[in-house]
Amino acid sequence: MIPEEQQDQAALYALGLLEPDEAAAFESQLSANAELRDMTRELREAAGSVAFTAPLRTPPASLKERIMREIANEAAERKVVPLQRRPLGWVPWAIAAALAIFCGLLAVDRIRLKRQLAALRGVDQLMQTTFFTLAPSAPAPADAKATVAWEPGNQSGVIRISNLPAPQPGKDYQLWAVDTEHKDPISAGIIRVDKNGGAQVRFKPVENAQHVKAFAISLEREGGVQKKEGPILFVGSS
Repeated sequence: MIPEEQQDQAALYALGLLEPDEAAAFESQLSANAELRDMTRELREAAGSVAFTAPLRTPPASLKERIMREIANEAAERKVVPLQRRPLGWVPWAIAAALAIFCGLLAVDRIRLKRQLAALRGVDQLMQTTFFTLAPSAPAPADAKATVAWEPGNQSGVIRISNLPAPQPGKDYQLWAVDTEHKDPISAGIIRVDKNGGAQVRFKPVENAQHVKAFAISLEREGGVQKKEGPILFVGSS
């Protein structure tokens, strides 16, 4: 993560507003920091496009009169040369510089927000998680419960089960992902419950499943099968 102080320096550098010694020091930081170089490039591109996004506006008629009056007052106080002989070429440049600084700050905020959002999404996987509630069916007990938290971006998930007795010898519970792009359910592995009938297991389907519409649990031969054979005990969609 780039410190805010460096982000502000990058904005000023992109707008050409750093002093020569400050610019030289900042360029030495650029050579050693790839992330900072990428951000500075984005800021330069954003600053370059600002002129094309700003709409043309006609200044109010009172603006010129107000500026002239302020300058006249200042000239009178300092006893300078008459107003009509004093050039006003600095006014457009001052306005342009103020606009450039303002647009640069907006670009910094936009890039900062985009980076923070990307970092947040990378940390908080719940933003990319879909939850499935699986309803029991015979021969599963009516009070048995199963819930799946599925993370399609990671192609993995977590299943939590309660009140499901261990299967009889020679049998196993097997989890299946029902995907719209696959003809048959995709095996997501064997689920083994503890002595209290509970389980919390992280799983991963054996094939890519980008469009999962449901999960199911079946009772299969010990060790599991490649294609579902036994009865469905749980099934549910998001």
